[in-house]
Amino acid sequence: MKIGMNSGTFPATMNPSQKIDATARVGATGLELNIDGNQLWTQRLDKADRAALRKQAQAAGVEITSLCMNAHWIFNLASPDARIRDLGVSLLLDAITLAEELGAGAILVPGCDQDQSPANKWELFRDGVLQAVGRAQTTGIKLALEGVGKPFLLDTAKLLQMIDDCGAVDVLGIYLDVGNSTSSGMHPAAEIRAAKGRAVLTHVKDWNPAKPTERLLGTGAVDFPSSLAALQEIGYDGFLLVELPPDPQDGDAVARHSVEFLQGLL
Repeated sequence: MKIGMNSGTFPATMNPSQKIDATARVGATGLELNIDGNQLWTQRLDKADRAALRKQAQAAGVEITSLCMNAHWIFNLASPDARIRDLGVSLLLDAITLAEELGAGAILVPGCDQDQSPANKWELFRDGVLQAVGRAQTTGIKLALEGVGKPFLLDTAKLLQMIDDCGAVDVLGIYLDVGNSTSSGMHPAAEIRAAKGRAVLTHVKDWNPAKPTERLLGTGAVDFPSSLAALQEIGYDGFLLVELPPDPQDGDAVARHSVEFLQGLL
């Protein structure tokens, strides 16, 4: 398995180019780029920017692994407002194009609804994903659904059900997250085993029930040894992507600590 960083592990003031440099600097070999509601890189990066980032990453020995659709918390696929849902789908389609041009192989689609989502939110979310499946199949980009603490897509079983409802196509998979599984009252190793054959990528963070804001790897309740053993058991050899907020005093500190912690386990 390889070690990578979600771009949010570095300061938000950094642009994608700076985050590629930071990823290489801390000793990681993969970078996942967040598509946030206030940083829509799908719109802000032109073709020249995209080509330059891909070339820079290759030169630095950093693989741009994936894009993370954080913007879907706002432009929600299960929103009661059809205009919002349409924007969410449009952003996802744009992200597929961006992923292809950056050389990324996957897009994280958070399994999130909103407080205002109607009773048919399952169907709305499914229909939004289905609108992107055709383009994903054409490009070969995986759409990886992640349980993010929302009950309607909380665990691997529900994610698999959603994939089945979308036709069980090969481009749909599961984005594992050992921290989310632990904080939601599940055992990450069991969730990992249940995702065998559908696991695309894996987020790693810790969770301390006594201090939820403290999420440094090794400081909380996540059972990392059993999680890594389960990943090996299902034949997963992809990236472990660290997803943590940065230290406000040292933008590299959290990423550097995470690399050292994971290297000690691998």
